Amino acid sequence: MVGRGGIVLSATAAGGGAMVGAGVGLWRLALVQGTAADQKVRPLTTPAPPVREYYGNPADPPFVLAMVGDSSAQGTGVHHYDDTLGGWLASRIAAGGRHVRVVSAAANGARAEHLAAQVARIAQLAPAPPDLAIVSIGVNDIRARTPSAQAARHLGVAVADLRRGGSSVIVGTTPDLSVIAAVRPPLRQVVWLLSWHLERAQAPAVLAAGGIAVRMRTSVSRAFAADPTLFAADGLHASPHGNARIGAALYHAFDPGQPEPSGQSSRADGVGQDGQPDQATVAAAAGRSARQIRTRRRGWSP
Repeated sequence: MVGRGGIVLSATAAGGGAMVGAGVGLWRLALVQGTAADQKVRPLTTPAPPVREYYGNPADPPFVLAMVGDSSAQGTGVHHYDDTLGGWLASRIAAGGRHVRVVSAAANGARAEHLAAQVARIAQLAPAPPDLAIVSIGVNDIRARTPSAQAARHLGVAVADLRRGGSSVIVGTTPDLSVIAAVRPPLRQVVWLLSWHLERAQAPAVLAAGGIAVRMRTSVSRAFAADPTLFAADGLHASPHGNARIGAALYHAFDPGQPEPSGQSSRADGVGQDGQPDQATVAAAAGRSARQIRTRRRGWSP
């Protein structure tokens, strides 16, 4: 809380949204800014390219890679499948002496509740369970204000289903969405808290189901914040270089013997040893948002 009429922001399970202690002004402003951000992003978004099914030498042992989740797993933002996250991982695995077949059920706009249908679709596409399933999900759950606990449950069920078939499962958890340039304060502070809250629910659900959770909020999100070339033209999805950066983090989880991406850390900025946000970080976020409301309460524009 920040002074009289101050603002308390917390990611809550109630609608997965932000609770705004100083009335609805901040949340209304955040919604307006979210719409404005969408209007900037959507016209510049490149649709996902068709899946390239095979990588590597057919004489090598077979390997099935499944891509599950939202547009980040589908490949939205680039023109060629080789430049997608799935394409980068398939190329890397093929370089290790495997003949890789890519099967993908990922879809633009997917939320955690859609994962069960995607896992069923993978079972239809592949005669045997995939050797490795990559799951990338969360952004659209934040946009839809899905309760974090609910989204995490759906994710855990999908991971457990894949594991029962014998697949290794690696999940890229929700990144820090506040690094997107089109996201302005106070929406940036709201999004920071919501993405943190969802990631904190996802990781234990993945681990309990037998999967591996790779935290995108750490060095990956920091790399995107520092290097605009990691974003595609729409400033939201990953560019070929961005997919390579994400892929390297995921591949390290699959093959720990490979070099870890530089600067990788298990802790995100503003997170304490117990995994909770530092009090100073939350206070700073709330304080910045409070100042925005005080200065924009009269006659603000998105």
